[in-house]
Amino acid sequence: MQSLTSYITYLARYPLAILAIILTVVLVWQSLRSLLNRFKQHTTPAHGFFLMSQTAVAGDFVESYSLFHTTAIGSSRSSDIRLNSKSIARRHALIYLHDGKWFVRPADSNVNLYVNDRKVNNPRRIKNQDLIRMGDRTMVFVDERDSAELSGYEFEGSIADWQYDKIVEQPLRTGFSWLLVSLFFLIGYIAVFLIIPSDFGRLRIIYLLLLGFFFVFAQIYYYVLPLTFENFDRAIYTAFIFIAALGLIIQARFAFVDRIKPLDWSNAEFIRYIRNDFIVQAGVAIIGLAILPIVILIVQRTRFLEKIYYASLILTPLLYLATLILGRGAAEWGASLWITLPGGISLQLTEFAKITYLIVLANFFKIRPPLKTQLLFAGWAGFNFILIMLLPDLGSMMILLPVTLIVFSVMTSEYLKTAGILVGGTLIFFVAYKLLSYVQNRLYGWLTLWTETNAYNEQIIFGLQAIGRGGIFGRGLGVGNPRSIPLASSDMVFSVICEEMGILVGLAIILCFIITWLRGASAAAKVRDGFTSSLILALATYFFVEAAVVIAGTTGLIPLTGATLPLIAKGGSSVIAKWLMIGMLIGLCCRNEEGAYK
Repeated sequence: MQSLTSYITYLARYPLAILAIILTVVLVWQSLRSLLNRFKQHTTPAHGFFLMSQTAVAGDFVESYSLFHTTAIGSSRSSDIRLNSKSIARRHALIYLHDGKWFVRPADSNVNLYVNDRKVNNPRRIKNQDLIRMGDRTMVFVDERDSAELSGYEFEGSIADWQYDKIVEQPLRTGFSWLLVSLFFLIGYIAVFLIIPSDFGRLRIIYLLLLGFFFVFAQIYYYVLPLTFENFDRAIYTAFIFIAALGLIIQARFAFVDRIKPLDWSNAEFIRYIRNDFIVQAGVAIIGLAILPIVILIVQRTRFLEKIYYASLILTPLLYLATLILGRGAAEWGASLWITLPGGISLQLTEFAKITYLIVLANFFKIRPPLKTQLLFAGWAGFNFILIMLLPDLGSMMILLPVTLIVFSVMTSEYLKTAGILVGGTLIFFVAYKLLSYVQNRLYGWLTLWTETNAYNEQIIFGLQAIGRGGIFGRGLGVGNPRSIPLASSDMVFSVICEEMGILVGLAIILCFIITWLRGASAAAKVRDGFTSSLILALATYFFVEAAVVIAGTTGLIPLTGATLPLIAKGGSSVIAKWLMIGMLIGLCCRNEEGAYK
C-alpha cells in the first residue's frame, strides 16, 4: 500500500508541473497584451479633440496641437506638447481622458495653471472652448463633436473610434485559468494527504479541514468579489491564490513528512509540536484570505490610505527603532527581527514597516514634487535605511531601494537624479560591507561559491544541488531531501520546490510575480489619481523585486539576503503583511475614480 501511495505521489509531479506552466503562460500572455494595448492607447492621437494656441510672437497666428489619451505639456523635449517659453516649466500640465471625460491638472506642485481664469490645483474637468492658461500661453480646448453640433453639422465618428477598449477577460479564458489553479491545488492537496504518515491520523483531519477551508473560500471569492467590486482584477487574484496554495502545500509537506522526533520527546509532545506548527502556518494564510475583502473594501471605497500618510511617516522609523531595541533572533543568521510578546507569540514589525514606507513613498511622489520636497523624502528614507542597516536587515534594503528608484523615476521622469540615488544606495551598501561582519560573510560566501564549500555559502550550494536533482518535473512531493539545506522552509523554499515539483513549477512562480507587475503597471497607467497610480506601481514592483531578490539569492546570482519568498516561505507576520498588501493592490485597481479628486 505504501509503495502504491509513493508511486501515485511520484506521478503527481507531471500534472502539477504542466498545470502550473500552462496557467502562468496563459496569464502572462493576457497581461502582456493588456499592457501593450494600453501603451498603444497612450500613443494614439485623439480623434476630434485638440488644443489651439495663440503664440506670443506671431500675434494672430494659431497653432494646433493633437491630444493623446495622456498629454504632457511643458518646455522639455520629452513633453508631448513642447512650448518654448521661460514661463513654462519643464513639465507644466497634464491633460488626459478618463471615463470619456477630459481633465487637466498641474504636473508639478509649484506651477501656475488656470482654466477660465480660475487657478487649478487638483484635476479639473474641461469642456469645449475652455481656456487653459499656463505661463504666457493661453490655449483653447476644442471638442469637434460639440463644435459640429453648434454649427448644425453631424460629426462623423466619436470618442469610441479611437478610445482604448478595455480588454474584457473572456469568461472562458478566465475560467480556464481558474480551473487550472483549482486542479493544481486539489492534486497537491491529495498528494500531501497520501504521504502523511499513518501515525499522524488526527493531524490528517486538521490538514484536510484547514486546506479545505482555504480552498472553499478562495473559490467563493473568485465568483463573488468581481460582483461586489467593479474592475476586480481576476488575473492578480488568480496569480496570488496559486502562489498561496503552493505555499500551503509545500509547508504541509515540511510539517508532516520526513520529520525526526527528538530523542527526549514523547510521541504526544512531538505530535503536539507538529500540530501547532502547521496550524500557525495555515492559520495565518486563512486569516489573510479572510481579511482580503475587508481591505479591498476599505481601500476602494475610502481614502483611508491617503489619510494615514502622516501616521505612516512617523510609524515607519518607530517600527524599525522598536525592532532595533526589542528585537531578538538567531544571531548566527545576522539579524534580530522578532519581538516576543506575552504567550510566546513572535511578531516581526519590520514587515508592516514596509507597508507604511510604501504609503509614504506614494504620497511624496503622487505628482512631481519640487526639489525641497524630494530632499525631505531623501532625508526621511535615508534615516530609515540607516535603521535597517543597523538591524541589520540588508534584504529589506535590497528590496525597498529598487522599488523607491522605480517609483521615483516613473512618477518624476528625472533620470539623472535616479542615477544619483542609485549611486547613493551603492555607497550605503559599501559602508555596510565595511562596518558589518554579517555582510562581509555573505559576500565572501557568494564570491567563493564555485571554489569551496564553507559555512557562508553552503545554503546556496546545497540549494543548487537540490534544484539540479529535481530536473524539469521534480522528484515528487516528499521525495526530496530538504533536511540537507539550512532554513529550507523559509530562506531556501524555492530550492525545495524545484527539487520536489520541478523547475517548471519554479518557473511558474517567477511568471506569477511577472504577471502581478504587468497587471499593476497596466492599472497604474489607467488611473488618473497620482497617489493611486504611485502606490499601485510601488506594491506591484515590491512583490516582483522581493521575489527576484529571493530567487536570485537562492540560485547564486546575488549574495543570499535572508529575505523570504512571499506567501510561500514559512512565516506569520510576513504572510499577514503580504495579504494586506495584496488587498491594497486589488483595492487600488478597483477604485472608482469619480471621487478620486475630492
